[in-house]
Amino acid sequence: MKAIFLDTNVFIDYLAQRKDFYEPAVQVIEFCTKKKIKVLVSALSFATASYVMSAHNKMAHTEIKNLFSDFVKHGIITPVDSKTINESLKSEFIDFEDAMQYYSALRENADIIITRNKNDFAASKIPVFTPQEFLEGVEED
Repeated sequence: MKAIFLDTNVFIDYLAQRKDFYEPAVQVIEFCTKKKIKVLVSALSFATASYVMSAHNKMAHTEIKNLFSDFVKHGIITPVDSKTINESLKSEFIDFEDAMQYYSALRENADIIITRNKNDFAASKIPVFTPQEFLEGVEED
């Protein structure tokens, strides 16, 4: 495995340290860092995370920027551009945002997608795991 793609919900779990979800998210990222596995996150996730963390978690703009700055030192940002949009428009994904996430991951050769909402990626040809499933799988190796 060379690269994992974090869906927006797991990315926010990690950055905002969301109760009940932070620990598995940080464990996934720590495992990847230790094993030299790339952690991919869509550019779209940064915009969504900024909104959620500001509006719902009441985080200050500077704190959000600092968290993003720390993350980009280790993570890789995948593009969302016209190619991604066009592929998403033609896809079988029900949710357009999930399609954009998927095609962004596919373009960067993600080996797996990590999300808390596996049903959102039913059309994925990339294997999809929850953080817990991923961690259980790597413990067995």
